[in-house]
Amino acid sequence: MVLHILKECLHMRKIASRWVPHSLTEIQKWQQYESARMHLERYKKKEDAFLHCIIALDEAWGRAYEPEMKWQSNERRHYGSPRETKVRQNPSNAKVMVIFAYDSAGVILTHAVPQHTTVTGQYYADFFEHHLRCALRKKRPHFLGENTPIILHDNAQPHVTGVVNQLLARWQWEVLYHPPYSPDISPCDFDLILKVKEPLRGRRFKTIPDIIDAVGRAIWTINKTGAAKGIMRLPHPWERVLHNVGEYIKGL
Repeated sequence: MVLHILKECLHMRKIASRWVPHSLTEIQKWQQYESARMHLERYKKKEDAFLHCIIALDEAWGRAYEPEMKWQSNERRHYGSPRETKVRQNPSNAKVMVIFAYDSAGVILTHAVPQHTTVTGQYYADFFEHHLRCALRKKRPHFLGENTPIILHDNAQPHVTGVVNQLLARWQWEVLYHPPYSPDISPCDFDLILKVKEPLRGRRFKTIPDIIDAVGRAIWTINKTGAAKGIMRLPHPWERVLHNVGEYIKGL
């Protein structure tokens, strides 16, 4: 009876709280709003040519075991059928940090950081000079001509150190402004890394080379199918940020 009143008479529904990565201050909301507005204005002027210049970068852990998402283990069963049980997996010490770089055409490069190595500003700058630039020379030579890339990465400390900024300034590579605490408008966060990890979930890997091989296979599939569309989808989250006046957008 109570359920009938709540649903049919009062038209109420049960909803869960939505997790967000950070409680944004008013200044941070304004930064999200203003950056989305500026990027959209630039996109309207240059259209897809602007997006084709963007290279997005980020780091993520590849682990020996990534638990399945809830939707991945869903099954259709008859009423009364027993529910499948799963044992919670103990976390493993086997993990590797991977740096991803991709553009509108797909993943350009994945770089596995050596064990017991911290990604500092100097390491990140060396990655640009000795790995990313070489990959661009082989796979995207147009970026090393007049059509220089626009780098999109977050505000993690290694990304914004002086050695990195000086290197990119010397190369005359632009850094696209990215507001703090904004994974909802980072294509690596809302697109690429999720798709890389999806086929790895629910599988257990014994060694770090096994993890690296699995990540490589996931990247190969993403490039072959053209599934990495986050760069070309950027105008959509920018529009949603404007609509939400700087608040986080749904999907996190």
